[in-house]
Amino acid sequence: MKKNSWLMVLGSLIMVLVLSFFCTQFLFPLFKTRTYSETNCLTDSITEDMDVYDIAKLYRDSNATVAVIVKGQSSESGNYVTSLGSGVSVASKGYETTSLSEKCVANKGSYYVTNYHVIEMYDNSRYKSVSVSIMVEDENTYSCEVLWFNKELDLALIYCDTLNSDYVKMEDRWIACDENKKLDYETIFTIGSPLDTMYINRLTVGNIASNNELTMVTVKSIYPYSSNGRISYYEYMSSNFAFSTTVLDNVYEDVIDVSLGITSGNSGGGCFTEDGVLIGLTTLGSDADETGGNQMNGVVSIYPVIEVLDKMILKNEMQENEVIIDIKSLGLVGMDAYEAVYSSYIKSQTSYSYYFLNEAFYDSSYSSDFNFSDDGYYILSNNNSYSALSSVSRGCIITSCQINNENLQTIADRNDLLYILLQVDSGDNLKINFKDEIGNVSSASLQF
Repeated sequence: MKKNSWLMVLGSLIMVLVLSFFCTQFLFPLFKTRTYSETNCLTDSITEDMDVYDIAKLYRDSNATVAVIVKGQSSESGNYVTSLGSGVSVASKGYETTSLSEKCVANKGSYYVTNYHVIEMYDNSRYKSVSVSIMVEDENTYSCEVLWFNKELDLALIYCDTLNSDYVKMEDRWIACDENKKLDYETIFTIGSPLDTMYINRLTVGNIASNNELTMVTVKSIYPYSSNGRISYYEYMSSNFAFSTTVLDNVYEDVIDVSLGITSGNSGGGCFTEDGVLIGLTTLGSDADETGGNQMNGVVSIYPVIEVLDKMILKNEMQENEVIIDIKSLGLVGMDAYEAVYSSYIKSQTSYSYYFLNEAFYDSSYSSDFNFSDDGYYILSNNNSYSALSSVSRGCIITSCQINNENLQTIADRNDLLYILLQVDSGDNLKINFKDEIGNVSSASLQF
């Protein structure tokens, strides 16, 4: 071949390479094309020589840990509000499991978990035009949609269709696991975004600090927005008069106390064992002034997300009609003994109206209900979503449940009931046992 021909071929190759680089770096991104790549569980890639710092870097660089940004407009003032939290990827294309009756495979996008109170504006009628997005390490943001949330458990699952990130493995270490699997003063680490997006993917290392005890740490009030970890009092103004009222939104019973600091923006960040397994989400930090100068920090279990993730993937990608049951969907409003303690306290502080879990109770006779101190879930009201529950009236106590006549499970508090309901699948029969105020025992069976 002549020398000029070689030069022409070489020049053509160089031109192709230059054009390819230009297109991939500058032109193609303008069209926002979407590509998905098969991914593996990052936790399976961890080797024995990796410490928590190596694992944290692996999770950060793979976009498994993110900042969660929620924006909305106040329907009352018109002001725009931004809420910042953290999140962690628990599934993406390449994720598959056979935990359900059929094989569940994620074919696209990424699924992130965070706290409910991070995305609370999405569920609050006081805000409109609410958007949810995630920000990854390179500060790019991606729009998300909310697939599932549970206010009482302070958990939410969001989905990003335009990003295929790697994901991490989840494991239950303190709700429904065997006794020998429960956490016992072990080393843990968290990855979150404290303060603002300048501090995305900050690592904190600490320990489980409560010897595996599930404890009621505090009360978190969300409505209106206020600091986590305190009972909120606020003034309600009407056209005729102003009066004081109080809000009790959520009592965290099943919270693990941890020895690492949690600040605003860390909420929803992953809490991992030292071998990189996701066991919970960092959720609350108390005000040191209210706890004798010693800040308490709480983590909620990832267990409920384990129960709903596969169902939500099937529902989102395969359009399956998956069943996810909670107390609200049963048409019931109630409380356990922990919540009754705080309800009584709130009632003692004011002679006016008060709210409990977003329900308004004006009748002073409810004060006697808030003296409830037994095990079980005490019913305050019932809107009869299921005819089988029509006889469950105020004062009835749910004492136990059974799915498909297997393993009768005792209900000691609200979260016991929530955990059982999350186990219900399509086609299951749920038997709910309860007793009335004079001790008569009965049951109701629901088919899903």
